[in-house]
Amino acid sequence: MHDKHANDHLAEIEKRIGDDGTVNGNLKKLAKIGGAGKSGDDAKEPEEKLNPAQPSDQVAKTVNDRCPSPGAAAGAAQQQWQLCQEIVKTELAQYKYSMTMYALARTRQQRLQEIERERSDLGADEQGKLQDNTNKLLALLSRMEVDRQQSRAYMDAYAARLAYLRAVRDMLSNEVLRGKDGGGSGGGSGGGGVNGRVAAGVVGLATMKAALDAVKTERKGWPR
Repeated sequence: MHDKHANDHLAEIEKRIGDDGTVNGNLKKLAKIGGAGKSGDDAKEPEEKLNPAQPSDQVAKTVNDRCPSPGAAAGAAQQQWQLCQEIVKTELAQYKYSMTMYALARTRQQRLQEIERERSDLGADEQGKLQDNTNKLLALLSRMEVDRQQSRAYMDAYAARLAYLRAVRDMLSNEVLRGKDGGGSGGGSGGGGVNGRVAAGVVGLATMKAALDAVKTERKGWPR
């Protein structure tokens, strides 16, 4: 005797437990690989928004503003001016490079979020897509490590260059204070020749001028 009601009931059970005769058939379809969510919270953005083009929006000073030309002066003044320009240009290059790497880090972060969203939508039976997603993630992590090492190498190089330039600048300043001309042209070991060239080369640096005045005053009482 054919029981249609029983057959319909069995068909409904089979539909619910899956085609392979087990509950796993439907559980696999429901399971999500990334169900636990993303890897972690994103870092907070800086409170002070930075301008990639220049460090300050309120006070914009060019290289020429920060390093006034000594004109026709030679010797220590000319060298101080050249060193000042190199220092300022290096500082700006360091800042702009750091902003470039910051923008790149944001791009990498967005790519990581895309990969995590893609992973969260994968079912447990999509092994091929899971492997592809894993490969993308590993490639991105490798790229981020290269970015980190490159950024550190460049920033260390900038820091080393600035340390060297500032050390040379300080050496010239010390030579001037001792009455020596670091440029090798005109104006002997003391007197107004050196002071005149240095004053032209360090316009706006009140501390240097004060130091030179102090040395000049002290010399007046020296025995000849």
